[in-house]
Amino acid sequence: MKDQPANNFTSVWFEFAGIKGDENKLAKGYRDFVLHYITSNSESRKPYIFYNTWGRQERVQWTGEKYLASMKLDWTLKEIDRAHAMGVEVYVIDAGWFKKTGDWEVNTDFFSDDLKEVKAKLDKYNMKLGLWFSPTVAALSSKMYQSNLLNRMSFNGTQNAPNEICETEESVDMCLVSGYWKDFADKLITLAKELGVFYFKWDGIGQYGCNDPGHFHGGSQNSAQERSERYAYLLPQYMAKIVDKVCKEVPQSIFDFDVTEDGRCVGLQFLSAGKYFIINNGPYYHNFDLAPMWKSVLPGGNANIFVQPGPARGWFVRSVLDYDKWIPSILFLTHYQPDEPRNSQIINMGSLILGQNGMWGEILKTSDAGVKLFDSVLTKYKQLREDITSAQMVQTGEPGGSPEIYEKINPATGKGCVVMFAGNGKYSYVTQHPVVSPVWKNDGVEIKKDNKGRAIINATFTEPSAKIILFGIDKDD
Repeated sequence: MKDQPANNFTSVWFEFAGIKGDENKLAKGYRDFVLHYITSNSESRKPYIFYNTWGRQERVQWTGEKYLASMKLDWTLKEIDRAHAMGVEVYVIDAGWFKKTGDWEVNTDFFSDDLKEVKAKLDKYNMKLGLWFSPTVAALSSKMYQSNLLNRMSFNGTQNAPNEICETEESVDMCLVSGYWKDFADKLITLAKELGVFYFKWDGIGQYGCNDPGHFHGGSQNSAQERSERYAYLLPQYMAKIVDKVCKEVPQSIFDFDVTEDGRCVGLQFLSAGKYFIINNGPYYHNFDLAPMWKSVLPGGNANIFVQPGPARGWFVRSVLDYDKWIPSILFLTHYQPDEPRNSQIINMGSLILGQNGMWGEILKTSDAGVKLFDSVLTKYKQLREDITSAQMVQTGEPGGSPEIYEKINPATGKGCVVMFAGNGKYSYVTQHPVVSPVWKNDGVEIKKDNKGRAIINATFTEPSAKIILFGIDKDD
């Protein structure tokens, strides 16, 4: 196996630490380690606000159109204007921007100038460009595939049939635990430098699928099962190698791995290089299609509760925030939706600012009032986001409960947020940490301080909603 050292072992991840104190103190120290020290790729830890086009692409597809029907320059430029007006900082063009996988050249039928006008508009707004990639596929006619014929995936001697990738040319599966990994990394470096790509969304990487004896995960002297399991074992290491190679050349790069689907590897190894994309539009299972009232509202009559206005998406996705005790929520990018009514927008924004920091959907249909609301709240959030990112979560209640309360206040500064989700009723909460002024809050909230400087919050809910309280903003605009 060329380029693979003999008799060499690299662990997935070993960590040793000691701390004086209990589990909570250990968790706080470990969380700080993951946020600041586990990787030198520091951009992946910064609380940018992301917008991704896939939420809109799926909605277009629900109407009977193709996923790529809205992959157009004029549509993209209008969305960038709207995203900027709503407070977005990273605009991500999802699947379909490319002519073919492997070579990852811009599809000039959609963007005739190789995304130059898109990049110019993003630069005007001081926004950043993100693109979607599926690292383990290459189109049959691509130069990448032709130069890596021996690095195609095979399982028990059989190669999978070519498959169409997001309405583009048929592609075949490539093995990342082979010499292909370097060529793919070099391609991303070229794109970062030529197109100005800042954020790389990775999708479609299954943990199992290759036991070819000619790659880096075992030879003919190993059994097929050994080669298969070693592929699964080494895959996250090679994913991290690609990220580290790109970030060494282009340090501002961010890599995000979509773990929405089953069969994808999730663990600390990739977090030593990048972050996770935690969910797309929700489960594709009919037992979650429980919102018939919305069939006449959303295109195509899609009744999945996780793509509807209201609280359901937050119930499902905020469950990930349990990890924040050990792993910062900023490493679990999740996209919330800007749909009216206003109450739903408040719920989605309250969820977003707890660290998941993404939005998608048909933002061109968001009303002017909705755009102004997002911009107003997110502008205030940006004043505090470093403190919110640093702060370990204090949680009361469970997702879907009433009340469900999250406190993210930096004990070193007293700055941060409390977000309360509840149904009709009156609820009280006292912060665990002292807070500072000025304070911003939405309607129905009264705040006092106790003799320890902690906030005593009394909130009145007249419908299922969210209360957002921000401590330490510079000004209330």
